[in-house]
Amino acid sequence: MIFSYKELKDCVSDDFERFYNMGFDEQQIFPAVLNEYTHGEDFCQTENICIHILLGMNYAKKGLSMSAIKEKLEQLISKDTVKEIRVELGREYTEFISDLDSIMVHE
Repeated sequence: MIFSYKELKDCVSDDFERFYNMGFDEQQIFPAVLNEYTHGEDFCQTENICIHILLGMNYAKKGLSMSAIKEKLEQLISKDTVKEIRVELGREYTEFISDLDSIMVHE
């Protein structure tokens, strides 16, 4: 990942707000924000999962449905990916897990 988890959190939040303020609905925001990152040369599985989590947090703040994001996270996350994420995020891993837990229990 090019960004730290904190930097990515700020960037995803800014992108979410931009599309939300442009009038995009919850089905449009998700792919629009994800598209901002998927074309980067260093885009990886860890970044993809982090973006999903961070989008989920922004959806929760606005009261939008997170069902599609949660479903995708369940498909993306495995024991192997968790190990990879732990290595890549280092000290930021605890914040990542806290954020993941918060959106997975959110209705």
